[in-house]
Amino acid sequence: MTTEPEATSPESQITDVIAELIALGAAMAASNPEAFQVHHFRLKKLGVSPEDMIKAVNISLQVKMAPHRTLVEMAEHYLVGGESSGCCGGGGECGCEGEGGECGDGGCGEGGCGCH
Repeated sequence: MTTEPEATSPESQITDVIAELIALGAAMAASNPEAFQVHHFRLKKLGVSPEDMIKAVNISLQVKMAPHRTLVEMAEHYLVGGESSGCCGGGGECGCEGEGGECGDGGCGEGGCGCH
């Protein structure tokens, strides 16, 4: 295995940009700052927008946090009992709660703070 992107066949859907975005996300998921810096540099050199890099990082963090969310939900079930109410159990502990006690931008769960 190499750290350089592999040449793709004409039929391949994985371009050099996509391969580097995958690698950037993998570096985040692996908590590897050196790899993140290498792939960030390569993506900038390829002209990839910061927004696309952010999207790749956010996807990787959602994948990485899935076991954490499952564990938190299990602990909540055993320790508090039943379904939680409101954002992060009603207390807004993850910081997604906005004005008036409502979940902020995107709410909890997918697309939001990810605490549910």
